[in-house]
Amino acid sequence: MKDNNESEKTNNIRLTIVVVTAIAATAAIISLIILLIFRASGTEGTFNYTAHDITKQVISKMNYENLSEITGDNIIKYYEIPSGVVSDSAVYISSRTDNFTELACFKLNNEDQQQKLLDVIEDYLSEKESTYQNINEKAYNAIQESKVFTHYPYVLVSVSSDNNSVKSTFEAMFEEKSITDSSDD
Repeated sequence: MKDNNESEKTNNIRLTIVVVTAIAATAAIISLIILLIFRASGTEGTFNYTAHDITKQVISKMNYENLSEITGDNIIKYYEIPSGVVSDSAVYISSRTDNFTELACFKLNNEDQQQKLLDVIEDYLSEKESTYQNINEKAYNAIQESKVFTHYPYVLVSVSSDNNSVKSTFEAMFEEKSITDSSDD
């Protein structure tokens, strides 16, 4: 009787070990699949900056001073953006009369709206360019040298004496996050 009891206990222990091992292996496989899915989908969508985050970062890195923020209600006076094109925006303009630095960032609602926004930006810059063409050579040159940088869903407009540094700062915001994400391996 004891042999039967001990044999039954041994079989129960073996069965328990097999079941626990099977559960652990299944959990490991499911975890691996979930991890791979998150990594595959974790590209552009992982950036959740506001337009203000981007402009503040550029302003800080470029050591811009005397830039005044245009309030949300007044941005329409500068950029005539149709309703539904952007979900967030931030515009800064130099408050000094001898400085023509401007920085504007827009967050698109969806990729299909990008061309509409780029057209609005082009209209704004063309209007400023024609305004200053025969009046103020320094302002005219600044507007002519302006650049537009995109990293979906963000569009950054830079009227600066150093647009290449603005571009580097803007792009670094996305590279830093990618490096941080990949170093978590």
